Amino acid sequence: MSHRLSNISIKNFRSCKEINLNFSLFTPLIGYNNAGKSTVLNAIEWLFKKKVLSPSDYFNNDNEIEVEGKVEGITDEILSALTEENRNRINPFITAGTLTFKRTQSVGALAAKDVKLLIKNPDNGLFRPSPSGIDNAIKALFPDPIRIGAMENAAEDSSKSKAGTTIGKLLSELSAKIQEQHSNRILKHIEAVNRRMTASGNKRLSDLVDIDNSISDKVADFFPGINLKLHFELPNFEDIFKAGTVKVYEDSLPDIARDCSCYGHGTQRSIQMALIRHLADITTNENIGTTTLLLIDEPELYLHPFAIEQIRESLNILSQHGYQIIFSTHSSQMITSDLAKDTILIRKNNQLGTHCRLTISEAVNQVIVQRPAQATHLFSLTQSSKILFANNVVLTEGKTETTLLPFIFKKINNKTTGQMQVALIETGSVDSISKTMQILASMDIPTKAIVDLDFALRGAIRNNFLQGNDPDIIGLKAILVDMQNDGQCALDASGLPTKNGVVTAAQAYELMSQKANAAPLILSLANKLLESNIWIWQKGAIENHLGLTEKSESAWAEFKSNAEAQPLSDICTDYDSVEDLVAWITPVV
Repeated sequence: MSHRLSNISIKNFRSCKEINLNFSLFTPLIGYNNAGKSTVLNAIEWLFKKKVLSPSDYFNNDNEIEVEGKVEGITDEILSALTEENRNRINPFITAGTLTFKRTQSVGALAAKDVKLLIKNPDNGLFRPSPSGIDNAIKALFPDPIRIGAMENAAEDSSKSKAGTTIGKLLSELSAKIQEQHSNRILKHIEAVNRRMTASGNKRLSDLVDIDNSISDKVADFFPGINLKLHFELPNFEDIFKAGTVKVYEDSLPDIARDCSCYGHGTQRSIQMALIRHLADITTNENIGTTTLLLIDEPELYLHPFAIEQIRESLNILSQHGYQIIFSTHSSQMITSDLAKDTILIRKNNQLGTHCRLTISEAVNQVIVQRPAQATHLFSLTQSSKILFANNVVLTEGKTETTLLPFIFKKINNKTTGQMQVALIETGSVDSISKTMQILASMDIPTKAIVDLDFALRGAIRNNFLQGNDPDIIGLKAILVDMQNDGQCALDASGLPTKNGVVTAAQAYELMSQKANAAPLILSLANKLLESNIWIWQKGAIENHLGLTEKSESAWAEFKSNAEAQPLSDICTDYDSVEDLVAWITPVV
């Protein structure tokens, strides 16, 4: 594994009052517009690439700007690839493969001298001014980052060969390969031009010789013994590649070359990402001693869904071969289940400024101590990237809710759940709802849960939402005993319906809910669970409120078809409860 920027602390920079983030080699940043994702990327770039920030870059003009970074994974093998001079400069500040340094800019900074690089002394844990040349030593480990903005000039990044552009990096990679394979052939042609154009050339063009002689004769009138020759500094092998660019040809006009800037944003972005994909292809087998930070805003911008997956995989490949990828995104296609656990959620408010929530993996480890259970919940949560993009999460235990509630939500609110920033997530098991709510709460994601009636008598007690000796529960169990005595259901050892009786457990709860003496007890339990952000279907399950006779795709399709032709209030057997539920999960704007 390559060395990487593992942690960064940003203070007083733009919208970042103070924020601390941990990074892997491939780290997505998710947040709504103007949350500060680009600010984080810009802070990383500034840490490794010195420049004087403007007065508007201060969160508070009375305090200095500070960005501190920790680099991990610096092995002896990596250090041995540095020059002896750089290795000797940086080695005293590395402990256990870790180097910590920070860049600061003083209040009212006007010049480069106001921007300082400080390095942490591992012996006493204090920061000290960096020794002469340490900047170059760090640059040997981390070359200048490649920064690609969302709405910046994609044509420039794709066509102008600079150190920090994609085309510049690509041509730099190609230069070494082509020089190795074709240097003799190309240098032969360069030398032929040199002999004709340079002052020392032995085959100078006759026109140049005539000009040289004429000028020299005139100079001799003033300074005898002096001769002049015109000299043309020709590019060497590396200079040719530094001047490289790309031209765009269309199949319908094969003889016409155009610059990238002649095309729209979609084409420009596609060319830009295609260069990144090729960079991934040619670096796959490279043994690289440096780590280049690739900082991208919304790589999915303007791209077709299939192209988004291709660029995601290309970036992932780069992260395994000498690049560290940190990018912002609004696309769930950029977040696979494997990536979801380490995705950073960026938020902003007036009190904290830009800040981050715990990642899913951090939250799971904090809430669940047992390792096997951690793995189970982590897998469950990362199967839906909707959690990462929502401001409010509603957990459900069944497919009927996730299939029909978004449809019902829109019918009642005239807005989709997505428009209201609500994500409906099926947990797959009612038993995992409690832990999932705790995990999401630790991530500062408002969460509610919708459960069937049986949860009130089982899961709610097991997870301490209700007490087993609650009078309402005791009363409902007494009703169940009466039902068993009447042959309406069978109970297990805990006094609750079993699926092996004359009716299913779900049918038993439905029958119980229809008893006149059960209704007030169920209502009381429902109100108690609402205090814990849990909604129970008081008639047993959602199907009984919607008027469905079965849980099947055909039943769901029929319900939708009927709802398109008639008001929901006419087809739902308990419309009031359905309407109350939708109001309950709708965020207050």
